[in-house]
Amino acid sequence: MRQGEIVLAAGRRLRPADLGGLLAVGITQVKVAQPPRVAILSQGDEVVPPTQTPGPGQIRDINSYTLAALTRRAGAEPILMGVAPDQLGALSALARQAFAQADVVVISAGSSVSVRDMTAEVIATLGQPGILVHGLSVRPGKPTILAVCDGKPVFGLPGNPVSAMVIFDLVVAPTLRLLQGEEGPPRRIVMARLARPIASVTGREDYVPVRLEQRGNERWAAPVFGKSNLIYTLLQADGTVRVALDSNGIGEAEWVEVLQ
Repeated sequence: MRQGEIVLAAGRRLRPADLGGLLAVGITQVKVAQPPRVAILSQGDEVVPPTQTPGPGQIRDINSYTLAALTRRAGAEPILMGVAPDQLGALSALARQAFAQADVVVISAGSSVSVRDMTAEVIATLGQPGILVHGLSVRPGKPTILAVCDGKPVFGLPGNPVSAMVIFDLVVAPTLRLLQGEEGPPRRIVMARLARPIASVTGREDYVPVRLEQRGNERWAAPVFGKSNLIYTLLQADGTVRVALDSNGIGEAEWVEVLQ
């Protein structure tokens, strides 16, 4: 290194080699970004803890823990707030508690428009300007809520596990990286040929889970089709393929980018 030369620019996640390079020139302390605290709140009368055996019409809480893991992968600190019942008062109280404790609030489920979906109503009470977007032209994850309340990002994610994880990667994770000043590509992208065609409609982005397979000297991406409430579609997948907004699908054997 020449004297006065920049060793590491701001906005870079430190790697083991980076630490060695800093120490080699006598830099033993650097300023780093504090991990944002992310309050994760699930809701639903039917949602029970993972340790509990579900009764009729009940499901285990998946989203709290998958979203917490995605939060850690984005360099932030998750705060699990538990599960709120489908009651406006209880949901509002827990959301306000989450808002007071964290830098970012993520609420899963209740973002659609049925009588039991109260997330938008609750988010609107947390601060100004409030809800910026309610609904995205994506599948899965159309009933997503994006908000800023008194300077804090607040997200309402769909309750279906696959939708929640896809939307987290699409909008929450980039926000967390931005809050930390991080720059550069967030995740690994690999190229592969599509093993089966993917149908879509124009005017909507599709995110389709795929499983990577090696066929001779080429890498292929086999779509894993399934409903967004089935976590096993992601369990069998190695990444996702994006179908562009203005496309009506991707043909078999075409080259695609797989986001891992």
